[in-house]
Amino acid sequence: MRPTKALALAAVILTAAAGCASTSVTQADQSPPARTAPGTGAPSAGAADPDPFPVRAANLAGGWDGSPTEQAWDFGYVPLSRTLSLPAGAFHSGPDKEAYLAGNFRFAVPLPKAPAQQTIRFDKGSPLTRPGLSPDAALRSDANGSCPTTGCSGSLTVTGASATTLRVRTSRGEATVPAWSFLLAGYQGAFVYAAVKADPLPSSLPGASPGPSLKPRLVGYTGASLEKISADGRTLTLGYVVGCGKSPSTGLVSEAKSVVVVGLTDPPAAPTFVTCTLEARLATAQVHLSEPLGARAVLNVGDGLPLVPTPGVPPQ
Repeated sequence: MRPTKALALAAVILTAAAGCASTSVTQADQSPPARTAPGTGAPSAGAADPDPFPVRAANLAGGWDGSPTEQAWDFGYVPLSRTLSLPAGAFHSGPDKEAYLAGNFRFAVPLPKAPAQQTIRFDKGSPLTRPGLSPDAALRSDANGSCPTTGCSGSLTVTGASATTLRVRTSRGEATVPAWSFLLAGYQGAFVYAAVKADPLPSSLPGASPGPSLKPRLVGYTGASLEKISADGRTLTLGYVVGCGKSPSTGLVSEAKSVVVVGLTDPPAAPTFVTCTLEARLATAQVHLSEPLGARAVLNVGDGLPLVPTPGVPPQ
């Protein structure tokens, strides 16, 4: 699916439990951050003031083990990279791209028959069988069904279709995934799409308080998106939206045995009487881990759900 690059930040509260191992704060420019009073963005007057980020991070980390989300992450099929491959030079024109996004395809050849079940083979661990995607559904999996201009009367012609495989990075490591390969008229190279459905992650955990439909009250901090994981697994680059008179945020991280919880400080915006939607922009901050990330999931402190690298997409 194609992520929506909205500029609004939202957050959903998750379950609370116990226990994070360590908490640290890291700023993108590596300058030491000042301790802030909750909800003010100003330095705290008293060292004994409670810091809400590690408390929530500990609750989220404690609620991870045994949760439906953790079960899907550890034992299901959760892709961490795109489950498709487009050839170089796609697309030749604006109308071609519009037809692709709208899912307008013509078939000059019959499509292969799709098995009801497909098997994913992980480099480490047992294979996993999941419901398969038909060639037609797989081909349209990257389309959003909308037409950015009036009409979108053009279409792309499929001249070949066959079964193949695709290498995908997942929450369980690298995997070989069944896929469908398509040839389109006018294009060199294949359009390849995974032929198996990914396991959806729950939107919240049972028992969330005050309710999974309500935003959590995050005092002085907010959620983040995950832009990048360094090659050595020790540095995470977080994404966020800045602008409208707000100062840059500082990265927050709390490490536990099974997960790493990340977030950002949330400085207050300067008073303004001007609509500043156009001023808002994406920015990044880095956090550094005491140990390589390894197989640990990265949780967004805002909604408690695992994050995957999605460059340029604001946090949810």
